[in-house]
Amino acid sequence: MNSPQDNDQDEVVVVEQRDKFTLAYIALAAVIGLAGGGLIGSTITESKWQNRYEVLESKLKQSNQQQEQLTVQVEEKVTTIEDQVASRVEEALEKERAEHELQLKDVNKQVTALEKANIDLEQRIAEQDTQIIQASADNDKLVQQADMQASMFERSREIFQREFKIKYELEALRTERDELRPKISQLKKDCDVFLSGKSWDAKTDACDKQDEAQSRITHIDQMIQVHLLDLKQIEQLAEDIGM
Repeated sequence: MNSPQDNDQDEVVVVEQRDKFTLAYIALAAVIGLAGGGLIGSTITESKWQNRYEVLESKLKQSNQQQEQLTVQVEEKVTTIEDQVASRVEEALEKERAEHELQLKDVNKQVTALEKANIDLEQRIAEQDTQIIQASADNDKLVQQADMQASMFERSREIFQREFKIKYELEALRTERDELRPKISQLKKDCDVFLSGKSWDAKTDACDKQDEAQSRITHIDQMIQVHLLDLKQIEQLAEDIGM
């Protein structure tokens, strides 16, 4: 299809072959035709562009709508994913929290059991310490009692020996005194006979023997009193030590 400019050129060639009036008429007609052709072409072009613009605008609106829908879908999906992630995280945290609480309870139970066992052990140790202290005190008391008993036994043995010795000596002194008393009378008679000079048979030492015998009896009496006092002290000592 030829453009309006090609038609105009053909008309100009024809006009040059005609006379001037015809040329002028043709020129005027050409100008009118050119103007009309341009107006028609412009109208057609504007119509095509208008259609294309409307199509593009429609596509753009569809694209915008699709993009908006896609954005909404993406946002909804992101929100859903975030909610799911948050829910899973919360579930995981809750599970971990529950496990931690169980572990903490178990640890607390173990700690409580250990504390109780420690308290029981401390009580047993305290009781054992008390028993050891009491046993040590009892042992010391037994040792002291044993020492006292040994000392008392030794003292008792000494007391018995001394008592036996004193009683033996006391008995001997009494026997000697009982034997001397009858002799005193005879020695006194012999001394009186010697002093009277009436008998040549009188012994010169009769008075000395009487004095010696009397002095011995006096000494024996003193010794008996001393031994009796010793026996009384021994008896009191025996009572004091529980014999």
